Amino acid sequence: MSDDATNHASHVASDPGSGNRNAGTSVLILDHAFDRGSLYPLRETLQAHVVHAGLPHGRSVDLVLTVHELATNAVFHGSGTGRARIWQFGGVLRCEVGDPGSSGHDTAAWPVRHGHGLWLARYLSDRFTMVSGPDGTLATADFALPGPGSWSATPRLRRLESHTVLELDGALDEQAAPKITAAIGEIVAGTPAPGLVIDLSAVTYWDSTGITALIMAHQRVSETAGMLVLTGLSAEFAERLDALSPVPFTTRETPAKAAHLFPPS
Repeated sequence: MSDDATNHASHVASDPGSGNRNAGTSVLILDHAFDRGSLYPLRETLQAHVVHAGLPHGRSVDLVLTVHELATNAVFHGSGTGRARIWQFGGVLRCEVGDPGSSGHDTAAWPVRHGHGLWLARYLSDRFTMVSGPDGTLATADFALPGPGSWSATPRLRRLESHTVLELDGALDEQAAPKITAAIGEIVAGTPAPGLVIDLSAVTYWDSTGITALIMAHQRVSETAGMLVLTGLSAEFAERLDALSPVPFTTRETPAKAAHLFPPS
């Protein structure tokens, strides 16, 4: 896997100081003013523009939700109006949500609540920053476009003596999710208290539906008194998964380093 600023499960860009937009190479694909009465039309406009720009449907849902949450903050905790812009540059869609500020509002007071607003933007985007000052607040969220020849992951099973390894190669996305769910169902149905390793080291892209598939896999295996271990995650993706999941995951660097967790059958 390459270490570029793309949406990799093992290499998720998170440095708030990197990826500055170059105005000479960027293209403005959306510039949309909003207020309380136009939040819903904003969602429809966002969806149409980012899908046209090449963002897969599952990831576009994440982007629309993120921008909507930020715009809602601007409306209800800022000046009541704002502007959403999306720039395309270098394989990235950069979403900027600006609140012009008002003497009657503290523009630094956008709340951080679990599952909403700034919290959601931080964990659903590939990179998130926010700057507040006398002129208002500007929140920026980056969403990487998939690389050329990107494909949805297809699960491959390796059955070992003490456990099963499920390998994923490609995008952990909404198209891969039902395949993962079916594979987990097959494992759970055929093995009491199964031991399972899901190796993400070859995953190249992700969306929230793919993450949900991992959470559901964890729950199904746990219900049978089995054990699931994830391998091949970077520290950044592990942090993202820990934040988005209601249950903690057991992780190891590689399938080989997870093997000792499963006693011989």
